[in-house]
Amino acid sequence: MKRKVLAMVLALTMVTAAFAGCGKDDGGKAPDSGSNEQQGQTGDDGSQGGEEDGDTGADEGEDAGGQVDITFWTHYTDDINFTKQKVEDFNNEFAGKIHVELNHVSDDYNNVLLLALQNGNGPDIYADGIQLAQLVEMNYAAPLDNLMSDDMKARVEGMNMVGNNWLNGNWYSLPFRGYNFRLVWNKDLFEAAGLDPEAPPKSYDEVIEYAKKITEYGKDQESQKYGFMLPTGEDWIWWIYGSQMAYANGESMIDLNTCTYQWEAYNKVMDLWLKLQEDGSLFPGGTTMQNDPARAQFAAGNVGMILAASWDIGVFNDQFPCENEWGVATLPTYDGEFHGYTQLDAGSYLLINGASDEAHQKAAMEFYEYLLSEQTLMEYCEGGYGVPVYEGVAEKVEKKSDRPGFEEFSDVTTDRFYPYEPPISVEGDGYGMVMNAVLNGAVTMEDAVTDLNTRYNAAVQAAVDAGDINLDDYIINGFSCMNPAGE
Repeated sequence: MKRKVLAMVLALTMVTAAFAGCGKDDGGKAPDSGSNEQQGQTGDDGSQGGEEDGDTGADEGEDAGGQVDITFWTHYTDDINFTKQKVEDFNNEFAGKIHVELNHVSDDYNNVLLLALQNGNGPDIYADGIQLAQLVEMNYAAPLDNLMSDDMKARVEGMNMVGNNWLNGNWYSLPFRGYNFRLVWNKDLFEAAGLDPEAPPKSYDEVIEYAKKITEYGKDQESQKYGFMLPTGEDWIWWIYGSQMAYANGESMIDLNTCTYQWEAYNKVMDLWLKLQEDGSLFPGGTTMQNDPARAQFAAGNVGMILAASWDIGVFNDQFPCENEWGVATLPTYDGEFHGYTQLDAGSYLLINGASDEAHQKAAMEFYEYLLSEQTLMEYCEGGYGVPVYEGVAEKVEKKSDRPGFEEFSDVTTDRFYPYEPPISVEGDGYGMVMNAVLNGAVTMEDAVTDLNTRYNAAVQAAVDAGDINLDDYIINGFSCMNPAGE
């Protein structure tokens, strides 16, 4: 397992170096959703809306001329215009052979997708979001090893991550782009509240102070302004507002040296959110607020600070264009000092339906490799959507993107690839719901930590006892937030 993580770290190093030396260019880390702690998250990686661009259902069949029609579902909104263009380009290039119908379904994507798969009319190829082990067990994901070209196999060598794109010795998804996480702030609102617009908070004390000043200023405005947005109406987002913040503090909710959960890693983070809530500095309705309306409020200038993922480059430029100047900074820590790397996630992207017939699976793989081609990835990067993680692509990019936020998210010096935790089935509420209960005053943080540690570690042991997982696949000797790859 350690070798695979190191390979990803080396790939990151090469990409960063390439963009640092690109003369007129610079690089970037960009958008997505994938979560290290998948608990049925709804795939919000910059997406919402439930817009449909094509038919649904796998195995639509071949027409009389031998053309294979395949369906492609995605929930990603930040790069949907690029995706639409690439689908059109592919259909033109492969006219009469393969035709792709794009279906953009982001509203409650995971549940909609699962229902379609269960009913036998799921897409032939679809975006990630659901836990890989669940998809494999139900034959909703096909192994890619016998579908990939030899060239593709060579390009992804060493990039397999157990539980993310790789399981039981097989590829099930392939890397596309990376995702990292930052604090985003409204420079105009900072200045109006008497703060330095070029000096985002580095410590929790500064976050509290700045949020309070912005909220006080906002009381006298036509529309109330608030210091901070904490939109936890979707459980998955605690992966950002909890786990990434904890990583920056040097604390991980799972010790991968032993695969033991330790949810006290969230203590300092929750103290911050509870203090902001006590001060009245949080935008109202946080535990019921979903990410899309939250980002819309930030874009409209009603919020001073929000956490964002690199997929939000597209959100704040295209989906909800910001009406103010905004900045991007590394996540604050409890004391303003550097204690650990935040996550760069780049393992998976699309999966191919295990229930589709051979012709449709091969056609879907042809389309997948088209999206992962050097040319497509170079265009993707030049458009400011994200930086590819494949060796050799970054060096060939000649055009620098001027999209706001791209340059700042491009600096990945404080990010590292994190190994994936074992897939487990936890009885009762997931950690996101429990943290919302803490915010709502239904349970103390101390009791929440005790409860989560008990249930999550019991779930790990149950999975081991049942033979569902081999802990050796997930243990990383020497793991820490300062060295996620281990020894």
